[in-house]
Amino acid sequence: MTVPATASAPYTPQFQVEPRLQLGRSEPLAEGVKRVALDELERAAEGFFEPEENFHSAVRSARDSIERVRALLQAVKGELGPEAFAYEDRFLSRTSSMLDEVREAAAVTDAAMLVRQLYGEFLAEGTFEETVAGLRRRRDIVTLKTMEDPHLVGQVVANLEKAHSRYRTWPTDPDVDYGVRIRDDYEAIAPGLGATYEEGRRYMVAAYRGAGDGFGEWRARVRTLRHQLEFLMPLWPEVLVGLVYTLDTLGLFLGEDRDHSDLLDLLRVRPDLCPNPRERSLLFAVVTQRRTELKVASEILGRRVFAEQPDSFTHRFGEYWGARAQALTAGLETLSVH
Repeated sequence: MTVPATASAPYTPQFQVEPRLQLGRSEPLAEGVKRVALDELERAAEGFFEPEENFHSAVRSARDSIERVRALLQAVKGELGPEAFAYEDRFLSRTSSMLDEVREAAAVTDAAMLVRQLYGEFLAEGTFEETVAGLRRRRDIVTLKTMEDPHLVGQVVANLEKAHSRYRTWPTDPDVDYGVRIRDDYEAIAPGLGATYEEGRRYMVAAYRGAGDGFGEWRARVRTLRHQLEFLMPLWPEVLVGLVYTLDTLGLFLGEDRDHSDLLDLLRVRPDLCPNPRERSLLFAVVTQRRTELKVASEILGRRVFAEQPDSFTHRFGEYWGARAQALTAGLETLSVH
């Protein structure tokens, strides 16, 4: 019984990189970082003012936006300085973690539903229905508790607004320095970009050697690199769109693996969610099979993405940055041949 992890069944994303998330063609680095960060913080907060039925979407959107802002801050870490970066990164991480419980409840439910969908043709009718129903009830209880918490969502929104107020004061003139200064130069972003790539490569190796929480750490770096390269897409769109898409897919595989791991951990603590011992054993078996397939697919994609030495990767993007600067100096709107 095999369902390839690379099949289109679990993932049918309409992949695109929104222009608003990219550095503008002639936009200085400081302006681009500030613009995207402020826009993402605004979107993260606005979602919680939508109708209640959109709450899960608001949580997912807020966490994605916070993750994207953290990735940009990581890219310009050297420009912010260690203390400012550490403070902002911790602040955003804590804000995102306030939504962990409701995210986890929805994610493990989706994981069980996905397994049932993927392996449905091999299963007897009604298999895992009771488990999915129990997970849905648990998700709804956690969601209602979170929504009715008089402080939690309000604190998340307040934190997002505080961060927005701080970033709004950042100067976009690269010659202005009052503690936060982001030069319009590749050297401003090279150390952060290179560190993300190097750590992603290192944690990939650690993951497959079974060291610590290698897969969790690797997934975090994959997601960070995906957002950083999304921002840098205009350096060479024809090439980077493929790399960003691969990182996006890799992140989805690693995220699904994490959700399946959380599902199994939950069922070990709450076997009542799958009360039939035989069905529970079957669920563990198919989830374990799925995780094996995901890890194989992730290794294949990971070896492609992280094939270079970190110094080579950083140098290559420096050449892309230089080519962009040359094109701007020459007044070329496009390098396409017609």
